[in-house]
Amino acid sequence: MSIIDDIFPGKLTKLTFKAFTDNTFKKEDTDAGEYTVMFNPNSLSLSLSVQTEQKQAPGTTSSDIKFVSIKPQNFKIEFVIDGTGATGEKVIDVAADVVKFLNVVYHYKSEDHNSPNVMIKYGAVLLKCVLLDVNITYNLFSPSGKPLRAKVSCTFVSTLNPDLSQMINSPCSPDITHKRVIKQNEQLISVANKIYKKNVYYIDVAAKNKLNNFRKLKTGAEIYFPPLSK
Repeated sequence: MSIIDDIFPGKLTKLTFKAFTDNTFKKEDTDAGEYTVMFNPNSLSLSLSVQTEQKQAPGTTSSDIKFVSIKPQNFKIEFVIDGTGATGEKVIDVAADVVKFLNVVYHYKSEDHNSPNVMIKYGAVLLKCVLLDVNITYNLFSPSGKPLRAKVSCTFVSTLNPDLSQMINSPCSPDITHKRVIKQNEQLISVANKIYKKNVYYIDVAAKNKLNNFRKLKTGAEIYFPPLSK
């Protein structure tokens, strides 16, 4: 049983890679299709990193580190393709199965000038990403030299469509609509001031949300803060 199966128990589902035509993930790439692994991997590695900028003044022993951005997440997955039939699975052509996998995640789309956008589904885990690199190791061969087993190690990087990425990277922008869940003892004036950088818009927010008493907000209430342009 895999680590993901331990976290999300229930009916066994296999790891699936599905190709899409662009990073909105609305239209499937029917030419590439999808690929389902023979055996679920035992692990799915997640790599997170932060980009910083360091400035050190002359004559000092330490540097001022400033946050620049959060880099996209990397996901590393390893799985095995077996064509021996010894595991009880159907005997397959390992080389042909590798080509099928690469057609979904790797092959360059000349008409789109891009590599495939890939949705990875593994039980309750759903990833939207593009391939960063893939390594294939053939470690068992027939007497005629035909590959009978392969280990696939691949790394994907998360992707977002540009509109959604812009909203996520500007979480405090006054030019987009915000929804806030009110915390205990939180005041409308302070939240509006944090979003709009001014404490003069809370009356308009109260009116938009039809609040009878904005001074006493219920914990857990959802309040919408419209963009200034509206």
